[in-house]
Amino acid sequence: MLLITLAVTGLTYQAVATRNDRQEFPPPGQLVAVDGYQLHINCTGEGSPTVILDAAGGNASPSWGLVQPEIAQSNRVCAYDRAGMGWSERGPGPRDMNQHVAELRALLAGAGIEAPYVLVGHSYGGRIARVYAKDYPAEVVGMVLIDPGTLDDDPRFPPERRAELASEKRTITLARWLAPFGVVRLLLPQADYDDLPTQQGAALDTFGVTTKYFQVILDQYRAMPQTYQQEREVTSLGSIPLIVVSATTPDDETRRVWTEINGELAGLSTNSIHRVMQGATHSGLLWNNEHAQVTVDVITQVIVAARTGQPLAR
Repeated sequence: MLLITLAVTGLTYQAVATRNDRQEFPPPGQLVAVDGYQLHINCTGEGSPTVILDAAGGNASPSWGLVQPEIAQSNRVCAYDRAGMGWSERGPGPRDMNQHVAELRALLAGAGIEAPYVLVGHSYGGRIARVYAKDYPAEVVGMVLIDPGTLDDDPRFPPERRAELASEKRTITLARWLAPFGVVRLLLPQADYDDLPTQQGAALDTFGVTTKYFQVILDQYRAMPQTYQQEREVTSLGSIPLIVVSATTPDDETRRVWTEINGELAGLSTNSIHRVMQGATHSGLLWNNEHAQVTVDVITQVIVAARTGQPLAR
């Protein structure tokens, strides 16, 4: 009887807290109907080509809080939430790259955001950018990959990396079952968002304690075999301006392999630069003032190259 009471109390607490979060943090952009569910996109600024910002695997559109306002001063820029992340509703499976690309294209069409695009992907978002450009090359005139997601089955990664991924999946699975009862909300420590504005950081905190969040992360894990295969089908991006930015911290074997793979991704275009940002962390490339400015600068560099048709200046 006590367990039932605790479970009901936890379910009620989680439901009320989630409702309160939605009221405190309404979506800043628009919700667009895509195949029976709604996806969120927030566009600011004016000017072509439109920059599309795609967040890391466990993040959402507020993570661009330092970058988007800077780009919007001279260009149109849109940050969106993948299905199930941020303010977007959960979508169907499998949550592989083909599904993400189909949803992004439907979202852009539904929101009336016409090509050409400069696609900017952080980590997991870089996977979507590459597959989108392969499928719709006429729509993409430039790309920036911020410490892009890697093929984690690459044999160059040390055993510690594989152990870390396995542990992470077990933790997410446990959180998926505890989140509906409010346990994750009670126990999860507040994340460190560095210099990200308080409002955006608080919004990310609310997303990371929902039941939906952990369901979506597990959906992504389950689809990884398809995702790896679809990524490997991207063998060339032609000559579009492409800049890949790598972090360097922490300085360990996993990071060295990750940066090596980033350099190989830069080779997808004959008009590319691989920029290694000393002292930057994976998330700091968006959330640290100094390093986020580098991200702004390289996005601007790609925009200019796309507009002028000139090769990237090395």
